[in-house]
Amino acid sequence: MERPERQGAVRRTAPPRGEQPAPPRRKLSPEEKKARDKAIKKRVKEKRKQAKLDRKLQEKREKALRKKHKMIAKQRRKQRAAQAMNTPGGLPDGQTPRRVTHGEARRRRRRRTIITVCLMLLFIGVGFLLSVTVLFQIGDYRVDGESVYSQEELVEAFGYQPGENMFQFKISEVEEQMLQKLPYLESIKVRRSLPKTVVFIVTPAQEKYCIETAAGTLVLSENLRILRSAQAAESGLCTISGLQPEKTDIGQTLSTGDATTDELVKTVLDALNASELSPLTALDFTDPYDIQLTYDGRIRIKLGTTAQLDYKLEMIKKTLEDSYFTDTTTGTLDGSDAGKTTFRAG
Repeated sequence: MERPERQGAVRRTAPPRGEQPAPPRRKLSPEEKKARDKAIKKRVKEKRKQAKLDRKLQEKREKALRKKHKMIAKQRRKQRAAQAMNTPGGLPDGQTPRRVTHGEARRRRRRRTIITVCLMLLFIGVGFLLSVTVLFQIGDYRVDGESVYSQEELVEAFGYQPGENMFQFKISEVEEQMLQKLPYLESIKVRRSLPKTVVFIVTPAQEKYCIETAAGTLVLSENLRILRSAQAAESGLCTISGLQPEKTDIGQTLSTGDATTDELVKTVLDALNASELSPLTALDFTDPYDIQLTYDGRIRIKLGTTAQLDYKLEMIKKTLEDSYFTDTTTGTLDGSDAGKTTFRAG
């Protein structure tokens, strides 16, 4: 009959048969402990060193393997690219080209347009900056045509000296300014001759008319530019009467301030210049419906209105060329009725 084991008792087992029990462990001396610890440290150090060498060798093998894989992938890409290039419609990467949608095409066009416009604006800006700072500076001047003014006087009235930019001034404003300062110029045109020359194309003004005003007598050119003032009407000039000038400034064009009257005067003078009827010594615009001329100080000519004015002047000129009219003939020639002239001596 077996005994029940007591709770908390330690069960001891006998060693198996045929085996000797382990000898009891001997307590080590301090020297032996020191030698044992030293041997353990040495083995640990050797194991770590070997593990480090194994890791380096493994990394080297992995690196060589990655390089080999990369080379193989590169060769495969080249093979695919060569095969794709030989395939109609293929791409270098071996893919089939994708069709571009309308939206993508529109965005691409818009992007290209924006880039193009920006580049053009940039080039224009740079070109303008260079032109106003470095390029096209005034170097010299040239005068084309005859003038009572010297080149130095023209340049002074022009107002822009050598070294200034040729595009700094506005031509129309400069021409008007020069005409105001130089009244004996019938017309002037300023031109830029690149890269550095400013050209003055001038037409001289000739004294042709004079007119009595409250401020005195004004001498006018063919185009009614006010050239100078005089004490009285001068011989050799055609006297204009029946007009009241609005301004009497030298260099201004004669104007009455009334557009209808100014147009009437211009029409008559243009017709007279075209007909070459001369010598005329007086023009009377007192009555716009009864315009009168004085020919050579001897014959008064009645034009009436400006209706068929060219035809009237042609008939008057032919009449005066008749042998009846001599250098001493005086009287009144009525040419107000187009197609008929009537002369009354005396």
